[in-house]
Amino acid sequence: MRLVNGIVAAITASAALAGPAFAGSMEARIGNTVVVTAPDGSTTKLYYNADKTLTVKSEADGKVVLETKGTWRQDGENLCVTSEAAFGPFEAAKERCMPLAGDKVGDTWQAPAKDADGNDITITVAIVAGR
Repeated sequence: MRLVNGIVAAITASAALAGPAFAGSMEARIGNTVVVTAPDGSTTKLYYNADKTLTVKSEADGKVVLETKGTWRQDGENLCVTSEAAFGPFEAAKERCMPLAGDKVGDTWQAPAKDADGNDITITVAIVAGR
């Protein structure tokens, strides 16, 4: 389960918020799901809402291993997230901003990330229709 915590770190640190060389927008995320998949098949799902809130849920072996809520805001080409709980690169109640990538449902990309032990991994990120 240690990799799942790494996925949360990876998704928030690089992939769901940054990745390919194209700029992103929030429109495709609202009401849909950003899914991050790690090499071991575990996933982290981010659900962005129009009211600037979000929910993060990580699953491994079919079980939810982390769920937290937070807020988001777009600052130019950056996505800034504040989480209620500490996880991955996030400290509780401390905003973290990163470049925004992906601008439509169906966009999928790979991104470098770190697992919970600090090892390099490659994760896959997708913007998927619906919740």
